Amino acid sequence: MHDRFLQTLLNIADVRLVASYTDAGLGFDANTIDVFLPDMHLLSDARRQLYQYGTNYADTLLVDVVGALIQLRTDAGQEGKTVNVFHIGDYLDLWRECLLPALNPGVPDQIKASHQKLTSLLEDDALNTGFLLGNHDFDLYQFADYDTWERRLFIPDGAPRILVMHGDYFDWIERALPEEIRDIGVYYFGESHEAGDALIGQMRDLTYRCNHPDYAQFIQLQQPAVLGPLQANDEGPPANYNLQVTGTAPAAGVQFLEKACEECVNVNQESGSKLRMVIIGHTHHARIATMNMPDGTPFALVDIGAWIENCTEAAGADPIPNAQITAISENQVRIYQLGPK
Repeated sequence: MHDRFLQTLLNIADVRLVASYTDAGLGFDANTIDVFLPDMHLLSDARRQLYQYGTNYADTLLVDVVGALIQLRTDAGQEGKTVNVFHIGDYLDLWRECLLPALNPGVPDQIKASHQKLTSLLEDDALNTGFLLGNHDFDLYQFADYDTWERRLFIPDGAPRILVMHGDYFDWIERALPEEIRDIGVYYFGESHEAGDALIGQMRDLTYRCNHPDYAQFIQLQQPAVLGPLQANDEGPPANYNLQVTGTAPAAGVQFLEKACEECVNVNQESGSKLRMVIIGHTHHARIATMNMPDGTPFALVDIGAWIENCTEAAGADPIPNAQITAISENQVRIYQLGPK
């Protein structure tokens, strides 16, 4: 399914490989592909005028990508194959759209009215997108059309090896007291735990406490994220490419790696789970960082990037609009950087 997915992208976009990672223990076969879309931070046209930046290719390339995913999923389904699509948070930027989004249930529709084609495709039953909540759209959980959206998911079904989450949890770890995040961590990393009203309230409080007050210039990246050399699509994706490792990678390349690994080690020991990868967005920095768990099990933190702000191949090089998409199939993860053909 990787080759078919790549060809689908090549039909509509310039495609370059950011990173790839292979782990035989992930539990994915060749007939299923899981596709992950990162932070988009959509705004209404009126509100967008107040900012120097917005969603990259929101009504052009991004529309084409989502439309192509619907066709791929439809065609694959007719052949008995599976395409799962997930958006892992900060789809609608409620924080930049409105000062008090929790008191304004009309805000989501206000944003979506300016991106009708894109949002209709993303929320089309034919795509069946699984949506997670990020920090900028956390308040959606209070509104009827969005109250089933989750904060994390575990894949593959039956014997999960991967935790998918927005990633703002790791900011909370750095800024909150241990007792404030203890129960939240149990929820995020424990598959059997559900989030009750009290826990949701704790998460919402931390979400607001950890935002910064002025998004006029940037959300996450004051400077473009350095990705490293992007591989041209005609070279053939290798099993492992551009992996970030503590000691050789810059600090931004391994941000949250050790903490994510530690959390998975702890929950594996306590519950018998076998998590070995965490997929996040939130930082707007596409990368795959790796290390080993204490027992030698390989561990990876996969940051799937964004469709807002910029990246670059090397510090000081020309900036490129973030436009990333991630896919897992046949026990391999690939992150692609897209651009107009």
